[in-house]
Formats: sequence, C-alpha cells, structure tokens
Amino acid sequence: MESLAVYHGAISREMCERRLGEAGKDGSYLIRDSESVPGAYCLCVLCNGYVYTYRLQQNNAGSWAAE
Repeated sequence: MESLAVYHGAISREMCERRLGEAGKDGSYLIRDSESVPGAYCLCVLCNGYVYTYRLQQNNAGSWAAE
C-alpha cells in the first residue's frame, strides 16, 4: 500500500478531509493509515462535499476487503 501515489500515511481524519476538500472534485480519494485499527488502512472518497471512509484490511489469505 505504501508504494501507491494515493497513500498519505498516518494523517488524521481531519487532515484527510481537508486535503480532499482542497481537491474539491467528486471522486477524489486517498488512502491513509487507520487511527483506530493497527495495520489497517482507510480509503477516503470525496462525494458531494462529504468524505466517505472505508476501512481496508488484509485477510490471512492475502486478499483485501473494505468495510
């Protein structure tokens, strides 16, 4: 995940919302580290001025799932 251009690391939810708000375009997204679940990531997507967040976790088989 860390090698992706959309990965922003350990930024807060507030910082994420600020960055996506500055982009101002529906469909803008980024991936950040989860603040509450160690080892998980968050996919954050801007849509109609609201940031939707989906937790990404890898299972034991190596597949990724979004919650």
